This record gives sequence, C-alpha cells and structure tokens, in this order.
Amino acid sequence: MKFKLFLSLILCASLTCMAQGYKDGIEYYKVGQYDNAKELLLRNIDDPSTNKAEAYFYLGCIGLYTDNYEEAEKNFDAGIAADPEYGYNYVGMGELELRRGKLSTDKDAAKNAEKAAKKLFDEGKDLCGKKDDAVMVAIARAYYNVDPVKYADEIEDAKKDAKKRDKQSADLYVFEGDILADKQQWGSAASWYEMVMRSGKDNIEAYVKYANTYFYVNPAVAIQTLEDLVASKPNSALAQRELAEKYYKDDQWTKAAEKYGIYMQNPNHFKQDESRYAGLLFYGKRYQESYDLAAKIISEHAAGDIETFYMKRLQLYNLVSMAQEAENDSTAAAQLWSRADVLAKEFLSMNVPAGAKYEPKDYSDYAVVLAALGDIPGSVEMYKKAYDANPEKVDLLKNASDACTDAKDYENAAKFYQMYVDKADYKTNDLFVLAGRYLNWGVTTPDTTATDSIKRDEAFKKALEYAEKVDSIVPNDLRILSRIANIHVGHESGFSGRDYARYGEAMPTYDAILAILDADPKYKDPNNADNEIAMYIEIFRYKAVHYYLNKDQENMKLYYQKWLEVDPTNDALRQYIETLK
Repeated sequence: MKFKLFLSLILCASLTCMAQGYKDGIEYYKVGQYDNAKELLLRNIDDPSTNKAEAYFYLGCIGLYTDNYEEAEKNFDAGIAADPEYGYNYVGMGELELRRGKLSTDKDAAKNAEKAAKKLFDEGKDLCGKKDDAVMVAIARAYYNVDPVKYADEIEDAKKDAKKRDKQSADLYVFEGDILADKQQWGSAASWYEMVMRSGKDNIEAYVKYANTYFYVNPAVAIQTLEDLVASKPNSALAQRELAEKYYKDDQWTKAAEKYGIYMQNPNHFKQDESRYAGLLFYGKRYQESYDLAAKIISEHAAGDIETFYMKRLQLYNLVSMAQEAENDSTAAAQLWSRADVLAKEFLSMNVPAGAKYEPKDYSDYAVVLAALGDIPGSVEMYKKAYDANPEKVDLLKNASDACTDAKDYENAAKFYQMYVDKADYKTNDLFVLAGRYLNWGVTTPDTTATDSIKRDEAFKKALEYAEKVDSIVPNDLRILSRIANIHVGHESGFSGRDYARYGEAMPTYDAILAILDADPKYKDPNNADNEIAMYIEIFRYKAVHYYLNKDQENMKLYYQKWLEVDPTNDALRQYIETLK
C-alpha cells in the first residue's frame, strides 16, 4: 500500500471557520449516532452561540432513544426553560407521554397519556407556526417511534399536514426513507433520500443516509455522494468524518488519511479518533508523525490501558519502518533498530489488557529488528511465535525460512519452506525455491558419519524431486535445468571418496541445456543481453573435468578448447591448454 499526505491540506482551514458548534451534535443525532451526538451537544452546551432550547431538545430525544426517560424529561424541561416559545420540546414531551402510557398497565392512565401527548403536540405545532413542515414530521416520528401500527392514522395525518406546509418537505422525504430502511428495503429507502438531494434542500442527513445505504452495494457512488456533501458543507464534522471513514472502509488509505487529517482539525472531532488517525498516518508512511501522535496518546492514558497497548504497538511498527527507510544512512538506521529493540522488549512484556492480544505482526516486526541487529536465532524464534499466533498466515513460514537461510541454518530453512509448501496454495516458483533450500542443506551437510550421509542424501533427493516436478510443469527452462544440474553436481562432488564430475551425474542435464543454447546463436554472443556465456563455461568445465578424471584425453582437450572459445580472455586457461599439447 502506497500513501501520500499533504500537510497543507490539513492547515488550509482555520479552526474558527470550521466550527459548527452544537449543530454538529444535531447532525450526528439525525443519522443515529447518539453517543457522538450527546458528546458534542454537551461539549457545546455553554457556548454563547448555542441555541440551548434546540440543544436540549436533541439531548432529550437521545434520552428517549436510550430509554432513559428521566434524562429525557430533564432535558425537555431545560429546553422549555431556555425558550418557552421553542415548540419542539413540547413535541418531545408528547412522545415521552406516549411511551409512558404504552408502558402503563392501567388503561385509563394510558388513555390520559395519549390525550396529554396530543395536547403537547398541538402546543408544539402552534408555537412552530403553519409554515414549519419539520414539526409535523417530528410529531409523525414520535407516533412512529412508539407504535407504528397502533398510530398509523396519526402518522398519516401528520405526514399529510407536513406535505401541505411544504410539497417537497426534506424532513418528510427522509422520514419516508427511514420507514423503508427499517423494513430493509434499501433501494426504495435510497430513492427517498435521493429525492432530497435532487431537490437542493439543505439536508446533510439525506446525503449521509444515502451514502450509508449504498456503500456496500456501490462504494464509489457512496463516496462521491459524501465528496459532494463535503464540498457544499466543508465545516460539517459529520460530513468530514463519514467521508474519511468510507475511504478507510474501502481500503483507500491515502484518501482516508488525507480526509482524517482535515477532520482532526475540526474542534468537534472525537478524542477516540486520534488513535485511528495515528494508524492512518502510519499507513500513509508519515512514520514520525504517527510515532509522535502515538506518544501523545500514551501520555494521556494509564500504563496498563488498552490504548497504551495499541499505541506502543504502533510505535514499534513506525520505528521498524523508519529504520528500513534509513538503510542508506547506517548510523541513523542503527539507532532506530536499537530503539525498536528496546521498545519491542517493553511492548512484548506488557500485561495484555482485557480485549487485546498480541498479533503476528508484533512478533514478525520484532523478528525483522533482531535480524537487523544480527540476532538471527532470535529472529527465527520470533517468526515461529508469529506463525503460532496465527497459523493461517503461512507466509510467515517463508519469512522464517529466509531468516534461517541468512543464519546459514539450511536444514531448518528447508524444513520451514517445506511446511509452507505443505500448507499453502503454493505457486510453481515456490517449488523451485524449495528445491534450492534442499540443495543448500545438502551441499553444507558433512558426510563424516553414516547418519550425516543419510540426511545429506535425503536432502539431495528432495531437491531433485521438487526441481524435476517444476521441470515437468515448465519444460526446457534454462533456469530450472540449471538447478537440476547443480543438484546433481552437489550430490556427486560432496561424498567422501568422490571427485567433482567423476561420475557424470549432471551430464544428461547439461546435454539438454547445451541443445537449447546451441539452437539459438544469441546465447553464445557476448554482446547480446540474453547471452548465457557463464552457463557455457559451467558446462564445458564440468565436461572437461569429467573426461580428465576418467582419462579420456581427447574429449578432455575438446571441452577445454570449447571453454576457451567462449572465454577467450581467460589467460590461465589458455596457458593450461598449451601445456596439454
């Protein structure tokens, strides 16, 4: 994943012009994010620009939706006290009466509650005036929230009244969409939200609900909808956050980081979003910024807090990435690897908070650190832990094999790669690599004891098995045939009492390679980029030595001469051939 973030985009708008105050809380409420709505409404309640009657109305509504009726009543009362002429708090009190009536087992009390609710609705409607369609939708919603079947007639009457007041009532269209969304009729719901958008009405709720409805069907449409919303409502914290979240969920990390960067400058961003942003900075390759933000978050939480755990993990990831980026500056890289080592030890020794756990990347990143510091056995051990943490991540077995290869532990390198091939949906090239791992194991295994000889012979047998399997899939490939020849040469030359090339085990394979090379002049042309001069030299040397060891002077001289033809600047070889004459 590649990411690019521009600080200028983050700083382009001042905090003043981005502030929407309590209105951001209302927007969150309307799209059903009640906890976020409550936080912003309370955060801004004492701001001089806040319409307290309106803010308390929505806080009261949150109390209704969370079944905290005492809190709801308290907030509606506070709204009425702030402005007795603001009719919506009476509508809120009306819904509260209906809810309490529904819960009552006393039929008379329930009827009285309905009468009280109707009276409150009428009072709110009168205060809002005859041109306010939204109040009628609020009344319809109140009936719908309590019992959409029982109050079907009241809901229809309120909807008709709203339409009389505004034939293109945005609030009514959204309500119609919400009813269909409750029935999971997503396409029909989206059509109502789209009607609001097309009408040009100022309604953020419709855009966000339309995007949420469409996202899992067509992410591009949902994202474009939110892009349009942000363009028209650049100061809306909800619009900024929803767009950033959609990019994040769609794996568009670059844009997600960019949009989150803008959103984080909004005074109404949420503290918990800082962790998400720190992660996005990491994915955006802004490692130092991500590390510093993680450090800030850690400083604000207790040592054993889950946020501390997550942010220390993120700091480790950042240090590893910074060290890898600094590979051309050995001093800087060494310092970063050392810091990463200290941090990894600290992080991996933490008491894991409830709800958290170590992930494979925690161990595999530390494996990278240890390898960079020269502790290859430790690195291999970390790769093992990473694999044990999630056996589904079979690529970790390849990493362990690579680490063993670096440590010249060729036996375990072959074993780990064999485990990978046995468990993974491997590719042909993986078999080719596995053959090489067994070849390395074979040529480095001594044959001083019977046990070693058996182990060594088994390694070459496996190497040949996989190399020939690849050859059967991709026949006449020079690279594969060369590996088969090398396996034969390695097996032939290492046994006690044998000399390199004496038994000619590689001869048939080298003959097959020669046939391919001789069929195309480019392979012998030193000026051609595709030449295989080194392969010719390898073959002719092998054949010359073979015939020398088997006292075939004529063929020995022939192949030394062929070797010189493709390696004419080799004066030592030329002088040796002269002695043969």
